[in-house]
Amino acid sequence: MVRRRKTGWVVSGLGTLLAVVFAAGPARSEVNVNVNIGPPAVVVAGPPEMIPVQRSMVYFAPGVEVDLFYHAGFWWTPNQGRWFRSRSYDGPWVIIAPRAVPVSIVRVPREYRKIYDHEHRIPYGQLKKHYTTRDRERRERRGEWKEMKKERKEMRKEHRKEGKEERREYGKERGR
Repeated sequence: MVRRRKTGWVVSGLGTLLAVVFAAGPARSEVNVNVNIGPPAVVVAGPPEMIPVQRSMVYFAPGVEVDLFYHAGFWWTPNQGRWFRSRSYDGPWVIIAPRAVPVSIVRVPREYRKIYDHEHRIPYGQLKKHYTTRDRERRERRGEWKEMKKERKEMRKEHRKEGKEERREYGKERGR
């Protein structure tokens, strides 16, 4: 009798469970993946004209309302406290750590638009050529500067050598 009760409870439990499972209706499952990458760093309607920032290799786009810079083959822009970098002015943009932003971009004066707005504008199609030419000229000037520095160093060395010889001669004359 005890066995029948246990079997009865088991059968009724299974029956109830099956009734609940099948009476519940069709099951729905849904997968929702949401990746929030934020707004694009910059949206530019067309290729921008650029203006070189003096004493640096940085260019900026005067016709764009956001800060858009070009330096060393990359486009740079700050947006919502982050820095973005791209190979093209219209993206795709990649978030860059603040330490990876070139110092010459960080050192652009805050009022750069007012300071340099009157400068010569470089059409987008000539930007890379202009950058390359400026970089070559800058390297040549650096080379000349290094050469001049080396010449001055050699002249000082020669002057010291002559001074030592003169002191030796003077010492010999006095010692006679």
